[in-house]
Amino acid sequence: MPEGMRSVRPVVAVGVALLLLGLASRGRVQAQSAEHPLEPPFTSSPRETLHTFLASSEEMWALVRDEGLGERSDEGLQKLLELDRRAKGTLDLSKVAPEARKATADDAGVYLYEVLTRIELPPLEEVPGDNEIEGDPRLDRWTIPHTEIAVHRVAEGPRKGEFLFAPETVARVQEFYERTRDLPYRREPPMEHVSSFLEVYGGWHVPISYVDALPAWMRSVTWGQALWKWIVLVAALLSTLALVFGVFRVSRRRGRPRSAKRYLANLAVPALLFVAAVFALPRLSEEILLIGNVAKSLNLAATAIAYLTLAWIAWTLVLAAGEVILRTPRIGAESLDASLIRLTARLIAIGVATVLISQGATAIGLPLMGLVASLSIGGLAVALAAQDTLRNLLGSLMIFIDQPYKVGERIVAGAHDGIVEQIGLRSTRIRQLDGHLTSIPNEKMATMEIENIQRREHIRRKTKLRIATGTSREKLQQALATVRDILKDHEGMPADRPPRVYFEEFNPDSLSIVIFYWYEPPDYWAFCDFGERINLEIVRRFAEAGIKLAPPTSMTQITNEAGEPLELTPSSAGGDES
Repeated sequence: MPEGMRSVRPVVAVGVALLLLGLASRGRVQAQSAEHPLEPPFTSSPRETLHTFLASSEEMWALVRDEGLGERSDEGLQKLLELDRRAKGTLDLSKVAPEARKATADDAGVYLYEVLTRIELPPLEEVPGDNEIEGDPRLDRWTIPHTEIAVHRVAEGPRKGEFLFAPETVARVQEFYERTRDLPYRREPPMEHVSSFLEVYGGWHVPISYVDALPAWMRSVTWGQALWKWIVLVAALLSTLALVFGVFRVSRRRGRPRSAKRYLANLAVPALLFVAAVFALPRLSEEILLIGNVAKSLNLAATAIAYLTLAWIAWTLVLAAGEVILRTPRIGAESLDASLIRLTARLIAIGVATVLISQGATAIGLPLMGLVASLSIGGLAVALAAQDTLRNLLGSLMIFIDQPYKVGERIVAGAHDGIVEQIGLRSTRIRQLDGHLTSIPNEKMATMEIENIQRREHIRRKTKLRIATGTSREKLQQALATVRDILKDHEGMPADRPPRVYFEEFNPDSLSIVIFYWYEPPDYWAFCDFGERINLEIVRRFAEAGIKLAPPTSMTQITNEAGEPLELTPSSAGGDES
């Protein structure tokens, strides 16, 4: 092993003391063989637990030493993994976040092995065994003399009744190592300076000869890892980011907005991140053998990314399913409209994403339940702050239940006249006839008087004709008959709504004839075209019959400061005579 590695912090080695303890052991304490992969570690007493950890660790590091210099075999890897499982099986990791347990167990096993190699251990026969446990059922905890390293009986959970190294020992084992790292080895371990080996060399499939062939500067240790590991890790992360950015640039161009094809194209980025977090990063960490806080941080980050991207994927799939439903022929005018289906899809997506994110938070050890409890304390303040949002949500429900309007319909809401473009959770967007886009909170829309122009069955016109005063009774009757004849069985007349024409009232300056007629279908521009033809026909026939319309009774006059009317000539109006 390179001499420079001896300056790096050691991590674990026990050695011949294990053999001595094994020879001195009595009763049924035996080193477990790796030939039985399903056999659980012996943890029925503090003696069994201590011996299982020491014997498995010693055999594991001896295997690394023996096979490390040659071609490593798959059989050796399986045996190594089994020994590692049994050694870590003596640690109580119940207080560690599920996704951090592997990295924590890796470090704790190395540190604990190194500490036990450097301190004085009692003879194994003095450690409480099965007989002592049976004789004193109240014996639930044993501490190595002159230390704070404790083995306790698990009180609950799937491993209830077993004796494991206590959670506080697992949490403080690095501290114990720092306090004993300068002590000499009391026994010769299978490998010295194991931590240096772990910091410099790679995993089982990275030959030692490859690392030894690297320049010395690449094997120097920085922040707990050899420099070559940092180079590989950074290169892998940058390559992943570049690939994700490229996929994002390509996928964002696929499909129209809010289409199922576009939603499915958006799956490319989260799917790629999920694969990287679940498969690529953990495999990379194992192959280059990241250790310590770097391994823990990378593992927790990968887990967080995996759950977040899984929530992202679920969100996108639910919204895409909603768009697929909208494209089916079964969605007709009498069915739930597109906005209601999209709202339902969003609510489902929010629920699924919330469950996945909460599970991810639990996996990485975030105190989610404590956070929820603390939020409940300030629930009143949150409710007061969010009352506008809640009112808008209730308004949205009222709109979708009553359905006074739908997307694509023209409505008049207060002073706003336009086409409904979107009904969201918070507001309704209306494209006004002048082209402006207006957003109105759903709280107001739910209480506002809405005139749904799109749903009218026909268009009604009410207008007045002002006949000149002095018109004879015969001419007035002729005017009424003329208008009624023009509108008789007119274009677009509903069967149950014939036109109405009446001599309405006497005015100081005119005689009023009021006209009512209805037009269907409610095509506004066709209605305008028909009204124009009616007006022109009335003008023509009134002119032929000599029926005069009343002139306007008001006129605009421009005066000077003295009140005298001004006569505008081309010169006074700024004209140019030539």
